[in-house]
Order: sequence, then C-alpha cells, then structure tokens
Amino acid sequence: MKIVVEKLEVWYDSTPALRSASFEISEGEMVFVIGPNGSGKSTLLKTIASIVRPKAGAVYLDGKVLSRLSPRDLGKLIAYIDPHLSRSIPTTVLDFLLTARYPHQSALSFSTPRQDLDIVEDVSKWLNISHLLDRRLDQLSSGELQRVLLARAFVQRPKVLLLDEPSAFLDLKYRLEVLDYVKKSVKASKIACLAAVHDLYLASLYADKVIVLNNGEIIAAGRGEDVLREDLIERVYRVKVSLLSINGRRVAIPLEPIKEAHYGGLT
Repeated sequence: MKIVVEKLEVWYDSTPALRSASFEISEGEMVFVIGPNGSGKSTLLKTIASIVRPKAGAVYLDGKVLSRLSPRDLGKLIAYIDPHLSRSIPTTVLDFLLTARYPHQSALSFSTPRQDLDIVEDVSKWLNISHLLDRRLDQLSSGELQRVLLARAFVQRPKVLLLDEPSAFLDLKYRLEVLDYVKKSVKASKIACLAAVHDLYLASLYADKVIVLNNGEIIAAGRGEDVLREDLIERVYRVKVSLLSINGRRVAIPLEPIKEAHYGGLT
C-alpha cells in the first residue's frame, strides 16, 4: 500500500495555500509534516482526505485516484482526525467510536456486529480510555477528547492515517504513550501515516521521514537527520535551535527566537 501525492495545488480564493506538493508514503511509514502556522499543513491533510478539492494535482492510493472514490470507500481507506470536533455532539464515547465502523458494515445491518465492539474494546484498552466509554463527549477534558479522537481513527482500521496535531492537549506521559501506540500500530498494520505537528522534538523522535512546509511549498523532505538541520529550522521558524543525539536520532531543541535584524529570510 502506497500513497502518492502528485503536484497538489490548493487556493483559497486568490491566495495559494499549497503549491506543487509532491511526495510518497509507503505502508508502515510514519511521516511528519512540520512548518510554522499558515504553512499549509492542515490544508495538505484535508486535501488528501478529500475534504478540500485541489485546483490541480491528485492523490493516488495504489494507483487509484482518491477523489474518484465514493465516501463509503474513502471511509474504509482513510482516517482523518479533525482537531476541531465539537464536543456538543449528543453522543457517548462508545457510540462515537462505533461510527468509525459504519463504512465497513452492511447497509442492511440493524445491529452492531460483535467484531466492531471487540475492535472498540481493544483500541480503548491500548489508549487507556475504557473508563470513558459511557461518558458523553461534552464531559471530556481536552486531553481525553484527543485520545478519543485518536481511538476513533484506529477503530476505523484505515490504510491511510492522517493526524492533525495528534499530541495536542496531552500531558507529557500521554503524549509519549499515544505516539508510541501510533508508531507501533502503523508498523504492525502497515498503515501509511502522515501527521502534522508543531513539536520538533516529537518529530525528531518518531518520524521515519520529515516534510518541511513553508508558505505552501515543500522546501525539504527526507530522513529526520537530513532535514532537521540548524540552518533550515532557523530560517523556517526563526528560532535558534540545538541539535542533540538521543538514541541514535538527531533531536531538535528550540532555544530562543531570532531577532528580526538577524533574520535574512529563506533562500
């Protein structure tokens, strides 16, 4: 299973949000896309998920154009976490998780298959949300809701996983536990995963590959040790960084903002 993004171009009115974005993600790969606010990270994920229609370009999954698939078929293949889900949806966590199984169920089914309940139970145990299943969404904290959203994506059993800030609102313990679970699941289930993140440290630790977006353009892509360079990060984020070696990985630690007088812009 391979996802190919080919020359995606997205405009909002007269403003370009993505410009000629091209890359590939193979099964079992966890790719992180990084970049400052407004660089196009969320737009990229929404376009791959067929939520946003591109002005040009296409997304292919094993040679099939995703935009030509029915919503039901897309629901079997792609899971996208919407970080702005409203908690006012009148449903329990259990019922919300079970909605992820709808694309896999028969249109004539009037009951919840035992297999779907087993999947929910298994994922809930892994992400430590079993005690939340009977709670309503509006009763959850921001961190609890984030774990429920991630759980729903894995209950869907997708081939492509799109995560927009998967560690948002999580404390340090859950942040690491959740990304450990994502990494293991992506490898074990041979999922192609693309995650948009702000945290350079987490990108350093967990990404198989890193894509750097700035002003809607991919300015670097590759292994973390090749992409996460001081000069590149400082020009894109306008912050001083320190690169450390931890467990054989190059880890970026932001230090301080670069004063405007010392910033020469991207070249």
